[in-house]
Amino acid sequence: MAACLLLTGCTKEGNTIYLPTPDERQPATTPLVTVIYGPNSLGDRSYCDKIYRGIEASASRRGFRTLHLMPESMEQGQTYLEMMFQQMESARDSVRRLFIATSPVYDEFIRKNNRRLENNPYADLLYLETSTPLEGKGSTLYIDYYGAMYMAGCLSQYDDFDILLLVLANPYTQSVVEAGEGFVEGYRSITPEKEKTLNIKYLSNEPGGGFQLADTTALRIFEETQEYIYDDVCVVPVCGGAMNAFFRIMPDNSYYISIDDYVPIKRCENRINVIKNIDTVLDDYIEKWINVTMPKHQTLGLGDGGTDLYFTKGTGWLEDEDVDVDNVRQVAIRKEEERYGK
Repeated sequence: MAACLLLTGCTKEGNTIYLPTPDERQPATTPLVTVIYGPNSLGDRSYCDKIYRGIEASASRRGFRTLHLMPESMEQGQTYLEMMFQQMESARDSVRRLFIATSPVYDEFIRKNNRRLENNPYADLLYLETSTPLEGKGSTLYIDYYGAMYMAGCLSQYDDFDILLLVLANPYTQSVVEAGEGFVEGYRSITPEKEKTLNIKYLSNEPGGGFQLADTTALRIFEETQEYIYDDVCVVPVCGGAMNAFFRIMPDNSYYISIDDYVPIKRCENRINVIKNIDTVLDDYIEKWINVTMPKHQTLGLGDGGTDLYFTKGTGWLEDEDVDVDNVRQVAIRKEEERYGK
């Protein structure tokens, strides 16, 4: 398995990473950044794809090697993690290695094993999507969606649809739960002239579940949301790659709010997009890692650029409704600061 992984890992130039052979004068000494994703998560057109693009862009600028590993299951992901821990705790060279774990599904395994890196001064760990710092070696990063989703919930009240369908992956993933709470509280803070209906749907009752979905299930959920066939429904998918199932089945002229990144769908209406700037945040972290200044823990959000809103058609439609977007943003940032004690 180790040989297979090493033979299939690609550098930023597309070269194969492999074990040294007798024909080589010396192994590569360029710093190596290894990313392990959640199961079947690359290709989601949102969070994980932004991580991949951000890491590769950073590698092009800064000149380090990269290795991206996407397991097909949580068990396979833990096998990859174990291989990485073994490699880094037993390394006897001075090659700098940064290992990035992107998913909270590996939380228990990481917290049980991160101290194994303490004897290697050249190995570092960055664990994403957790607000709880690691005991022992390793840094943690949490990008909260509460403030940005609060702002989106407020502004959604001024759009033209009849029904909001807030789709949440599961009630256990912290970032998903807090994103949903922020959206609902922002939505309820406004009393619109035209009353809307808010429906909330969890896709899974399993920790780490709900990030993949069959198109037939998405269609059933969408149709059950419509009270009448002519109701305009806006889908707000906080469910990673499962959002693509909804985007494929939504009828023409439906509404949606992109989460993590802007996803254009020409046949549907979209004005508000909630963006997680994980690509630029990771570039900043890698620069700090290179300079040996990577923080032990950070929580970022709307107030400090971790998240933001992108308006596909500008904010003129909100100004026509006499909405002060900057004021809504400041209220959302204040709510975020109060929640996280910033």
